[in-house]
Amino acid sequence: MSIGQRFLRFYWQAQTKYTIHSPFVFSLIEEVIEDHRIYYDFNALDRLRMLSEKDNSRLQVVDLGAGSKVDKTPSRSIASIAKNAVSPKWQCELLFRLVHHLQPQNRLELGTSIGISSLYQYIPLRKAPFYTLEGCPNIAKIAAANFKKLKATQIRQLIGDFSQTLPKALQEMERLDYVFIDGNHQMKPTLSYFETCLKYSHNDTIFVFDDIYWSDEMLAAWEAIKAHPQVTLSIDLFFMGIVFLRSEQKEVQHFKIVPAKYKPWKMGFFAPSKG
Repeated sequence: MSIGQRFLRFYWQAQTKYTIHSPFVFSLIEEVIEDHRIYYDFNALDRLRMLSEKDNSRLQVVDLGAGSKVDKTPSRSIASIAKNAVSPKWQCELLFRLVHHLQPQNRLELGTSIGISSLYQYIPLRKAPFYTLEGCPNIAKIAAANFKKLKATQIRQLIGDFSQTLPKALQEMERLDYVFIDGNHQMKPTLSYFETCLKYSHNDTIFVFDDIYWSDEMLAAWEAIKAHPQVTLSIDLFFMGIVFLRSEQKEVQHFKIVPAKYKPWKMGFFAPSKG
């Protein structure tokens, strides 16, 4: 099935906030998914992205994951990485809002790339610890330089294969409040990272998985994660999936969500309260 066919199926099944009865999910849609406020920090992040997209310096890339669908050459420009491997601006801004809204203190990212998405997730809580893992040393150096430019002093980088760096990061963190998994688009490693992170999770831990429709493997991984007995709530946004372990959730629920403007005929006149 092509990505276009996957999207059409997702879109057909997706709900808007007007059919959501969970106050927690409704608030998440309003404050994160459909929020378009411009934060002051976005200006510096936009400038950093723009400079990266114009940087034709080339790097030797070691790719330990499934690789890029666009640029598979071992030598890549920073511009190519910024345009093809970094999450788009609107998606990074959603991650910023998610962290700002839920305030997770101990955060972890699998897949630093050149550090732009890392900064979007770090900046809302600058004083709290943020760990990020990257497999390629040359790309990690670019990320470190970008962190320095924005004075991101609380970011801890670990470089190498995730099978080695993930356990180390989690042991140092001791408690995991938030994790963004974007480093390996294969089923077996993705499920392994999830299971490893679960050992350090708690009731309020937030799991975010990028590119859940990237391939049949990733979609199968997403379905397996949703079916895990500790998962009580999942939100499928097509480009990413968010998972919660909340015991307050009286019944397990899985939502596919699109902003209300994309399904105008699903508008409602009586939205649930935020209480």
